[in-house]
Amino acid sequence: MNIYIMRHGTTIWNEKGITQGRTNNRLSEKGIELTNKVSEEYKDVDFDIIYASPLFRTIQTANIMNKYHNVKVVKNLNLIEIDQGYFTGKHKDDLTKEEKIAKNKRLNEYGMESYESVCNRCKLFLNELVTKSYKNVLVITHNCSATLLEDLIKGIIIDYNNPQHLRNFNNAEIKKFIISNNNLTGYGTNMLKYQ
Repeated sequence: MNIYIMRHGTTIWNEKGITQGRTNNRLSEKGIELTNKVSEEYKDVDFDIIYASPLFRTIQTANIMNKYHNVKVVKNLNLIEIDQGYFTGKHKDDLTKEEKIAKNKRLNEYGMESYESVCNRCKLFLNELVTKSYKNVLVITHNCSATLLEDLIKGIIIDYNNPQHLRNFNNAEIKKFIISNNNLTGYGTNMLKYQ
């Protein structure tokens, strides 16, 4: 199975440096333009299905990507953005030094979801996906989830204490992977192959 993992297109809050979390922001004009360009690049891939986070920006991205394919778009809660708690709607430049440390450490008292929780959701999604018989699957999600999916597929040891390690996708970027469903016992080279 070929799995194409995509981060949603650019939103206005992306452009302004504001933490989105689970808000239902729309793509910006530049984000729509960028996503249309990417959809054109991938119009000849015969996607069997599109899985997407249920947030508006990912569904909007999915609808643009789907204009050449007309396949089913399935909302999947395991792909939803990491919950940013207290930091949702805050500009990164307005945070105090203490708040920046707290955000990077995902401190519970700020109501944030942990990276490990997102990773567990991504594992659940992959475990379900490998039981399917699709040839080409498009997965549209968010930066953290996309990066964790990539790390799981590649068998990379995930460093939850390094937030930069968990942000490897640009807006509207797609990375392609090959998944073998012959071995469901674990992640890494025995089960999943990176391309």
